[in-house]
Amino acid sequence: MEKIINNSYRTKLKPEINSYKEGLKLAENYLKSGKFNEAFDVYEALLDLDNTDKFELLSIIYESFRSFPLQDRYNLYQSRVFNFGIKEGDKVLDIGSGNVPFPLATHLADITIEDNTYGRAGVPFKFLENKPVYEINIEDMPFEDNEFDFVYCSHVLEHVDNPEKACKELMRVGKRGYIETPSYHKDLIFNTAEVSNHKWKVSFSNNTLEFNNYENDELKGIGVDVFREMSLNPAS
Repeated sequence: MEKIINNSYRTKLKPEINSYKEGLKLAENYLKSGKFNEAFDVYEALLDLDNTDKFELLSIIYESFRSFPLQDRYNLYQSRVFNFGIKEGDKVLDIGSGNVPFPLATHLADITIEDNTYGRAGVPFKFLENKPVYEINIEDMPFEDNEFDFVYCSHVLEHVDNPEKACKELMRVGKRGYIETPSYHKDLIFNTAEVSNHKWKVSFSNNTLEFNNYENDELKGIGVDVFREMSLNPAS
């Protein structure tokens, strides 16, 4: 499928930092004032300083992530990279909102609302006040053409039966939007394809989304959990 989105990148803060300690203090002040992205811009700049203690800084970054109150994809990394350009009054659909809905969504949708074993590992669907919820199949959505100003579709397309139909529906109902899928290499290294019921390897090349079936041996990944353990529990 041809690429259907063209998000602009967020302009990152480029602080002038004279010392490691000065940078840490600046990042701490941003965190205290709730400016999460700016704090991590400072951390990123600190990694380039010659006198930075890289191991100490990575530990500080990890603890900062753990202390952040909003542990969703948008706040942890998407908002750091992308400027979604969503304006007040825009109609925004989150496809596959599940238990962690897109904070900027005005409408929520999922393939099931009641069956919490389907893609949510038993965690209940999260309803948000004054936001309509639809139980739908992404391959055949009950919406008008261009009904939504923005459609957010994160970690959904790797599960669908027919990705071509799903992508056509996304293009039909949304004027623009955002698509995210796990990478093939991430699935292999962290052994996540089989446990997460991924049907498709999704790649992006030459302005095109490409879908290829997982082979049975690929579903099991590399068969070693050390990388996943390092990611989930770095202290180990």
